[in-house]
Amino acid sequence: MANLYLITSLFDEGIYESSFRVVEAESELEIAEHILTYPAPWQWFLERSYPRDWQNPRFSVGSLWDCVQDPQMTPGKLLELIKMTSVDGDSTAQLAIHKITVNKLSDINTDPWSKKT
Repeated sequence: MANLYLITSLFDEGIYESSFRVVEAESELEIAEHILTYPAPWQWFLERSYPRDWQNPRFSVGSLWDCVQDPQMTPGKLLELIKMTSVDGDSTAQLAIHKITVNKLSDINTDPWSKKT
């Protein structure tokens, strides 16, 4: 059975209906494979996300859209680059992939430090 994933393209203004998608996939790797195979549907998110290496200011690979055009790009490398994106004001978006766990309303607890039962 496939898992649910939330894919977000986040700017500092927050989340809007147009800035996220929920997809079914076996894994994050499957999502990265899909992005590489079918980049056009992902273009809006990819063009606005730039991987950054804060320990190496010279690191520059362009946008994720530029990265998926590289014939040497692999799904694993793309996932690494996605994890290197971050929000930078209203000019650069953080692209993120989050596995979703569905909860009953009666089980909701938004405190990240509380013990899960």
